[in-house]
Amino acid sequence: MKVAEYMTTAAQAQTAKPDTSMEDIAKQLTKHNCSCVVIVEEERPVGILTKTDITRAFVEGVSHDTSAKSFMSDKLICVKVRTQTDDIADLIQKKFVHHLVVVDDEGNFSGVASSWDVAREVSLDAKAFPYNRELWTKHADAPNRQYIG
Repeated sequence: MKVAEYMTTAAQAQTAKPDTSMEDIAKQLTKHNCSCVVIVEEERPVGILTKTDITRAFVEGVSHDTSAKSFMSDKLICVKVRTQTDDIADLIQKKFVHHLVVVDDEGNFSGVASSWDVAREVSLDAKAFPYNRELWTKHADAPNRQYIG
């Protein structure tokens, strides 16, 4: 399955400009009950701020009027809209991140995919194909596996 099929689209995702204050970003996260805000400049993602980033900033004493640009993570991990779920899951695991920014072929912001989105899709995929589990558990060269049914 492609990430475009389950990501939070650009129209649904929370975005802000680089000069948005940290206080406004925190309010946006709270108001929309989301876990990140993508910082966008002229349709291109330039950074991301997560709830963890906001918490760390305020614990470190960052002023509420500090701009998002000065505290955002600007080393984005971006994937294309046609990237497959397995590749997304690998990236999340290897890079130790919870959010991947999704871009189109021109590098414009298309959406965001979270580790939760991937977990949900993998779970739904497994439920959609229960016969795969049955075949796996009854496979002949799996003598130590418990059989179902």
